[in-house]
Amino acid sequence: MSASPRIINLEEGWNNEIKAKAIDRLEEILNLGLDKKHNKMFPPAEYVQTYTTCYNMCTQKSPYNWSEQLYQRHGETISEYLSKTVLPALRDRHNEFLLKELTRRWSNHLIMNKWMQRFFMYLDRYYVKHHSLPPLSKAGLKHFKALIFDEVKVDVTNAMLDLINQERDGAQVDRSLLKNCVLLYEAMGMGCLDAYTMDFEDKLLECTIEYYARKSSEWIESDGTPAYLIKAETAIEAEKARVSQYLNVATEGRLLGVVETEILAKRETVLLEKEGSGLRVLLTNDSHEDLGRMYSLFSKKDEWLVPIANIVKAHIAHMGHECVNRREAKISEAEAAGNKEKNEDADFVKELLALHDKYTLMVEKQFGSNSLFQKALKDAFTDFINRDVGKFTNAELMSSFCDRLLRTGGEKLSDEDTEQFLEKNGSI
Repeated sequence: MSASPRIINLEEGWNNEIKAKAIDRLEEILNLGLDKKHNKMFPPAEYVQTYTTCYNMCTQKSPYNWSEQLYQRHGETISEYLSKTVLPALRDRHNEFLLKELTRRWSNHLIMNKWMQRFFMYLDRYYVKHHSLPPLSKAGLKHFKALIFDEVKVDVTNAMLDLINQERDGAQVDRSLLKNCVLLYEAMGMGCLDAYTMDFEDKLLECTIEYYARKSSEWIESDGTPAYLIKAETAIEAEKARVSQYLNVATEGRLLGVVETEILAKRETVLLEKEGSGLRVLLTNDSHEDLGRMYSLFSKKDEWLVPIANIVKAHIAHMGHECVNRREAKISEAEAAGNKEKNEDADFVKELLALHDKYTLMVEKQFGSNSLFQKALKDAFTDFINRDVGKFTNAELMSSFCDRLLRTGGEKLSDEDTEQFLEKNGSI
């Protein structure tokens, strides 16, 4: 008959085996640093020995089943290490040094959590499930959140925001450090982004609004519209890169939203009306690159495009009325010289066609064929095409021009050019 297995008392198993041979060594390795002499944690034989001790202590019959006590001591061990070793080290650090120490300690905690879960694995398999308790790994994360993260998160967030603003001002910052901090905030959500959103992202958006309110105020005072738009475009691209490099991807929409509101929406009227460089000047100077950039930046929302389209419409209408004014002056000069007005004015019609070509291309190329600008072009031409001067209407002059194109002996044009003129005339 085989002998009964030896009973392991709680304090004996804990002090002589689990704590002495596993936990104390684990803490020593973490304190010394893994990059020094402890680059291999626990050899399989040592790890299995600790696991076996825990297993035996959890499978003994009552009153010697220590599952409840070991689960409790698992949490107490982690909590004590965090409170007595980690938190004091963080309280001595500030700014970027706080971020570096926190991410180092977080990395150590993940290692500690992993090995503690391995040592006490049998608890997860039976005791935790049967008593509906948090799994060991999640329990370890909760301890870190309550004892470390919640204590330092305000200072950590402020230090991160300070680095981000430094980067916005052109400084080189440690992006990997910021990325590691973001990963910590994500982990503190325990499967969701609540901690990241409430403890970091909301503060980031507030900081971003303040930053770009100040910057846009400086730019609007010192720069013309083209230079301002270049800075705005650069800033938006930098924020996109910031998201891809170290922020959570879910931040992009909200971040770009507040940036665009501060530097575009709130400054739009001043930018469009700026003396010497506003939209009317860009249209007059055919500044295609600047016009395309303006459209690209403001095209995020239709309401931002409405004032731009209105100015484009007014500009085209003005250019058209200038054409009509020149015809009116020509009629007056002819009448003063005693010449009768004729039902033809090829130069006037060609000028209108060229004007339509120019702004049709602009609407297509610079304004993305957007329906607001297509309507602006149509409404502008309707406005001045219907303004008749002299005895003959503009419609009659255009019809006469078409007749001359089709008549033998009329305008000397190739068949292809004739067809193009007829098509353009019809579109107007």
